[in-house]
Amino acid sequence: MPSFAPVTASRRIVLTTFGTHGDVVPFIGLAKQLQALGHRPVLATSDFFRDLVTEHGVEYAPAAPHHSQHERDLGLSQAERLQKAFHPLLGGKFVMEKLVYPYMDQICAELDAACEGADLLVAPPTTPWAHMVAHKRGLPWTSVILQALTLSLHSAQDPPVVSNALSLRPWPRLLGEERYRRWFRSLRNTGRGFIKPLDDKAREYGMFDPARNPIFEGCISPRGSVALMAPQMMRQPMPTDLPGAVAFAGFNFFDGNTAPLSDELEAFLQAGPPPVLFSLGSSLWFQAARFYPGWSQLCARLGVRAIFLAGQNALPTPLPPGQITVPWASVGALFPRCHAVVNTAGCGISSQVMHAGVPQLLVPFGMDQPDNAARLVRLGAALSVPPSKARGKTFERALHRLIHDSALHARARQLQQDINPECGTITAARLIAQSCPDRHEQQ
Repeated sequence: MPSFAPVTASRRIVLTTFGTHGDVVPFIGLAKQLQALGHRPVLATSDFFRDLVTEHGVEYAPAAPHHSQHERDLGLSQAERLQKAFHPLLGGKFVMEKLVYPYMDQICAELDAACEGADLLVAPPTTPWAHMVAHKRGLPWTSVILQALTLSLHSAQDPPVVSNALSLRPWPRLLGEERYRRWFRSLRNTGRGFIKPLDDKAREYGMFDPARNPIFEGCISPRGSVALMAPQMMRQPMPTDLPGAVAFAGFNFFDGNTAPLSDELEAFLQAGPPPVLFSLGSSLWFQAARFYPGWSQLCARLGVRAIFLAGQNALPTPLPPGQITVPWASVGALFPRCHAVVNTAGCGISSQVMHAGVPQLLVPFGMDQPDNAARLVRLGAALSVPPSKARGKTFERALHRLIHDSALHARARQLQQDINPECGTITAARLIAQSCPDRHEQQ
């Protein structure tokens, strides 16, 4: 554990993020830890999360793009937007062209207003406009990385799984590392037209650089980055071609839910052996009707007790004996009492499963999930099945192994000992506080 210098002065630190609960909750945890260190954090994000932020005692500032605008302007429900965002091939295009680019002026203006009087801006690479606002204000900024995918996109030694249909892992071996780097750089350059609105904003702020792609090099701070994940997520030994200085703070275990388990759930847990828990996370809850009924029938056939975290959905009732559905619960309190967890390989939920010391069966859809799944399988405490095979014999065999494979369970318990014991936001807050410059320092 590194040593940390004491905080000598309170700083106003603006944190910003964009996405789903899985993107926002870690930044709430980080803000709370910065408060504990005596700083004055403000979290700038979508109006959808205003109440969640303020309920945890963190100052909120509006920062587009806002969910309410998307619903109004696109005429799409949250479920419909998420479904398009998680399309395996066109998801990124939808997010940028429909959810981000039409609001670029507002995005930058609101974040700029939030940064008034700030000493530091903290942003993930999923907000590629943050560094532009920091440049405009002459404000130092630090990048906080939640997904290993962000780092692996820069690495020929640990390349990513881009989607369930495309893995770049074999290519450095086939091409050689240097040829792979040149090939991937040229591939990125051919898509430069796709990020024209970002380049246009950079030109407006006088910082356009054709050699720096705003969604690759541009969104990683030259001052260094804090990775809110355990180093085990990267190939070992650690790749030497990561973008700049990266400090691994460890996984975030703050789940944003401090309420105790409900009486009904507590009674269920005490009524029999540890169950298998099924969760589609905060971003894919709308898929519950597609998968949960079949998974419920499979558990009944296998004689497995089951909990279904159903979000806004409800399973048909009555459920088979030994099964229960709940809207949501504190995963930090619930996962250690489960036999195993089936989830979508989001970085937040899968790290909570590792922290609980139980194995997991992953059904990755899109975004960073396929890459996370491949890395977790590589660690030996997880299995993975694509959504296209998550309702047939392949899934049944995987679930049977998840339940009965003693080596898989032993590896999960060992991994629990290997990863960070302390919540990563504690270490990350200390690193960020240490990096906050004196007021007279320039960016």
